[in-house]
Amino acid sequence: MNAVELAQALWLLLAALGLALSVSYAGLPVLGQGAFVAVGGVGTALLGPGGAGLPLGVAVLLAVVAGGVLGQLVALAASRLDGASLGLATWALAWLVYRALLAFPEVFGGAQGLVRTAPAHLVAPLLGTDLVLTPVVHVVLSGLLCLTAIAVLIRLGRGPGGSDLLALRQGPEVAAGLGIPVAARRRAVLTATASVGALSGAGTVVLLGLVAPADVSPLLSLQLFVAVLIGGAATWWGPVVGVALLTALPLALDVFPVDTERLSGLLTAGLLIAVLLIRRALRQAPHPSPGRTAAITLPPVARESIWRPSLLNAENVCVRFGSVRALEDVGIVLRGGQVHALIGPNGSGKTTLLRVLAGDLVPGSGVVTVGGRPLVEQGGPAARVRVGVVRTPQRTSVLRTTAMRQVAIGRRGGSRPRYAVLRHLLATPNAARAERSSEHVVHAALDCTDLLAAAEVDATTLTVAEQRRVQIARAVATGAEVLLLDEPAAGMSATERAHFADVVRRLAGNGLAVLLVEHDMRLVSDVADRVTVLAEGHVIATGSPVEVQADPEVRRAYLGTALA
Repeated sequence: MNAVELAQALWLLLAALGLALSVSYAGLPVLGQGAFVAVGGVGTALLGPGGAGLPLGVAVLLAVVAGGVLGQLVALAASRLDGASLGLATWALAWLVYRALLAFPEVFGGAQGLVRTAPAHLVAPLLGTDLVLTPVVHVVLSGLLCLTAIAVLIRLGRGPGGSDLLALRQGPEVAAGLGIPVAARRRAVLTATASVGALSGAGTVVLLGLVAPADVSPLLSLQLFVAVLIGGAATWWGPVVGVALLTALPLALDVFPVDTERLSGLLTAGLLIAVLLIRRALRQAPHPSPGRTAAITLPPVARESIWRPSLLNAENVCVRFGSVRALEDVGIVLRGGQVHALIGPNGSGKTTLLRVLAGDLVPGSGVVTVGGRPLVEQGGPAARVRVGVVRTPQRTSVLRTTAMRQVAIGRRGGSRPRYAVLRHLLATPNAARAERSSEHVVHAALDCTDLLAAAEVDATTLTVAEQRRVQIARAVATGAEVLLLDEPAAGMSATERAHFADVVRRLAGNGLAVLLVEHDMRLVSDVADRVTVLAEGHVIATGSPVEVQADPEVRRAYLGTALA
């Protein structure tokens, strides 16, 4: 392999490392990286020397910005797409860009592409330099950029941004419920991926002096995707191995009398199938369950310094689905330091009211206030978390990572300081202080829910009761002052429910306002200070557990069974 081939492989690796941010770290199946590479390469050729005549550095910068803008537009257009739908949409983009290059030969040179002088010169009059970009210079430059990209991925995965990406990859619904702006994070990731891809394309065209549609065809997008898949989730070495294979296989086949260029598609498809089969086998292989540990070295934190009393008030809330009246003039008051239970028969409107309070559903009328401030209905759960209201999901939903890491994700959703990821990447003093503060909050949330002994255990190996407490600890770590628990004790034994009751009372004792949606009246009697009963979308009783159980209308609504 000569210097030109090595430099070309390194520029390709840079595109793969950029794609790894979306595919491996954020779990977004982007199949259009070749389109962004094309934008960078064609943009540099059109704008730079031999084209529009702009200085080479300016042309490369503008081409990279154009790639980032295209990535942002793709993210906006595909903001509601997941999985295969996103993959197909980005694959269509790769084809669209490829066909556009062929459709306008007077601009893009047709099948022959655009040819520019190589080696190019990087002229900097202010510095008095005229650097000839020889293949050796390209090897050094592209190698340094690849090492920088690897360092960024490694550090990103270990910091607050890594927590966001883990949540995006494994549970976007969980992330949204904890206050992480999923759509904004996806836009940022896709924009970064597209920008790096465009930089790769710009570097390649400066190296070779040529960019042709065949070089940036949809096959390139597929090859980069396969290269990233080799490493699995959140790995930087997958692209390195993948690009090495994609570069070495054609060279190895040169000894045989075959057209390796025509075999590129077949080789890529075979490699894709092999990677998918291997990853499937690895997923199905049994994994040892990690042992528990109580070795937490963080100092204890006074809980009162983290959570403050609050109040949520909902008045005259009405929700209708067509002709069905789900809620009619419903009101409820949640006070800091109290557990307020919400009960009622199936179909009474409990879940609907919970969705309204959590920001999942906009009521037809009525007002919800926190601390006396009316809440804006737009923005969904993430907006609710910002003002101090968080909901745990009814279905048990934990991510494939440690309990501590999951609680850290909750902390990220609740705090979200500006430029936290950038400060972490630059290792600023403020970043170190913020991370220590977050560790204290995570420690306190684990302590408050009796999960310190399981802090370093994979949450998917915990019992159902422990997983439910992980969900609560995640919510508590957001710093929200109003905690909405949707049937959190479902599936627990009597002993586990008693333990859970202690945890809930402890949370209220720390000043939280807790709303508990529950069917088990024994649990409600044990933990609730106040109870609101819904039936057919109306509030039929509010009071202490004893008062509610004695109410004749409540007994009739439950047919005399739930309160027996």
